[in-house]
Amino acid sequence: MRAPIESLLRQDKQRLLGRTNEVRDDFQGKLVVVGSAVQGSNLTDVGATPLEKDTLLASKYWNVANSIITGRFVRRASLPTEIALIVVLGALTAFLTWQLRAVSASVAVLLLMLAYIGAGFLAFIQFRYWLPFVFPVAGAMLVEHVSLVTYRVVFEQREQRRVKSVFAKIVSPDVMNELLSAEKLALGGARRELTVFFADVRGFTTLTDEMQERVAEFVRDHQMDFATAEACFDEFARETLNTVNLYLSVVADAVKKHGGTLDKYLGDCVMAFWGAPTPNEKHALACVRAAVDAQRAIHELNHRRLAENASREVENRARLSAGLPPKPPLRALQFGTGINTGLVTVGLMGSEAHQYNYTVFGREVNLAARLENVSGSGRIIISDTTYNHLLRDDPALAGTCVEMFPVTVKGIRSAVRIYEVPWQTPA
Repeated sequence: MRAPIESLLRQDKQRLLGRTNEVRDDFQGKLVVVGSAVQGSNLTDVGATPLEKDTLLASKYWNVANSIITGRFVRRASLPTEIALIVVLGALTAFLTWQLRAVSASVAVLLLMLAYIGAGFLAFIQFRYWLPFVFPVAGAMLVEHVSLVTYRVVFEQREQRRVKSVFAKIVSPDVMNELLSAEKLALGGARRELTVFFADVRGFTTLTDEMQERVAEFVRDHQMDFATAEACFDEFARETLNTVNLYLSVVADAVKKHGGTLDKYLGDCVMAFWGAPTPNEKHALACVRAAVDAQRAIHELNHRRLAENASREVENRARLSAGLPPKPPLRALQFGTGINTGLVTVGLMGSEAHQYNYTVFGREVNLAARLENVSGSGRIIISDTTYNHLLRDDPALAGTCVEMFPVTVKGIRSAVRIYEVPWQTPA
């Protein structure tokens, strides 16, 4: 009940004058709190409280009186309880942030915050128990979550850069995206069934020797000085390198197109494998298809190179007029390919101080290399294990394969059953 102070003073005056019949007893037996309700003056006692934005500030006195009369007091959590809340909420936040992905962790931590705030309001309303909000929510949860998410983002970006540096040039973009999207990437040593591919340029050494001999003969015939002779040798060395790189890039493109991992270049030989780091149940089929596409692409490249010889003759006449050695006619080079499937060890080899190489090794790798040695020129030779995989995954392709006489290769005691995979497009 509220009443203006002047009405009380008026009743007091009436009582002093003996006019008790005009005196009201509205406040008899009650606790009265006196405060100012004036607006817009220095006497105002109206303002905001945690419960209302515009109320009499004297209300805190009757709230205190009400607590005393009813025996209901606001109890604040003890210091050990506050510390325990900070520790527990901080530990839960750290667990959620570290175990879940960034977006999921943020949602989980937000729900945890809302649950704690709701519990705090419920405890206060029902039991007058005051739980702290600032340090547990802002300190233990919000700051810790933001700090851990920031660290994880920086760490994961650094890890992705490391993976990119290792795999950017040896796998297809699709495989790269799969590697970067994986939550856990195990690149350590493991034993896996893979299909290993070796392809070597045939006749390249002979071509290099012939080019060197032609340049040397031209230098002798024209009695060139040392600097000019060195420039001629350097020019032909660059052309030799460009030639081998051109052929190797054709094979590498076929490997990446079919989801293979390009392991390394061994001089004029390409090594690749299928089935790691991303699993591929049809790794043998993918490897054989890549070998077929590579042979066909090389066949087309040879046709283009041979067609350029006419223009090269015109260029050579101009070079001879300028006193430069003529360029040799473009030659058609061939690849021999060996493929084998089996259990190998795969993983990162190297050290932190030097360069890593994601590679494979083992008996089955050696067998693939040996099959490349016996493949001859322009042929694809596969082992019987690879052939059995083709029977399972692509019987039509396996039906085109031709079984050859078993071969005995270095490092393998028993003879190996082999098959040739035809790649020529039917006329």
